[in-house]
Amino acid sequence: MNSVGNNSSESDDFISDDISDEIDEAHPLAPWVKFGIAAAGVALVMFIAVLAVSDGTDGDGQVDSPLIGRAVPPLVGATLDGGMFDIDNAQGQWVLLNFFASWCVPCQVEHPELVELSNRFGDGSGTVVSVVMGDTVENTERFFAERGGDWPVLIDADAAPAQFVVVQVPESFLIAPSGLVVAKWIGDITADMVEDVIVELTAPVAQP
Repeated sequence: MNSVGNNSSESDDFISDDISDEIDEAHPLAPWVKFGIAAAGVALVMFIAVLAVSDGTDGDGQVDSPLIGRAVPPLVGATLDGGMFDIDNAQGQWVLLNFFASWCVPCQVEHPELVELSNRFGDGSGTVVSVVMGDTVENTERFFAERGGDWPVLIDADAAPAQFVVVQVPESFLIAPSGLVVAKWIGDITADMVEDVIVELTAPVAQP
């Protein structure tokens, strides 16, 4: 009986191999199909991961964040011009904190808007602050030399992405003069988007 069982198992293996060979011969693109299925699986996993870290946006790109309504995390670092920046020293001003990289296309798209916002802050009411993420000093220097912008650019704040829970660039935070985080955006922003939030938060409360 054991002999018969073994022969049957070996026969099944040969049949399975023959069928597999016939399928491969009949469908020469099968390896590409298998690759496509695997790639689709990877894409699905990445999509789920993005959903897991996304907070959900409203109409102007703002997203929820556990930091909103809380004191801004510590942020100290050397700047591109050789100085030092401490966000505690910016209390009393609005701060648009922008995480960026020179190779990031949305960062390149939004940069003129940050320049415009910095110009609007020319009265001393606020400042733009950039934090370099995943880029080199040389590329960052070239980026600002070519595109403008004279605000603080932090080049060694390695702990900042974790402190602010930043997973991609660009991401931006608006910090009120009180030192509280009041808004967050994922993706490129405009000067008007930031100003609209400031106007909304500083508008007088209507009396009943």
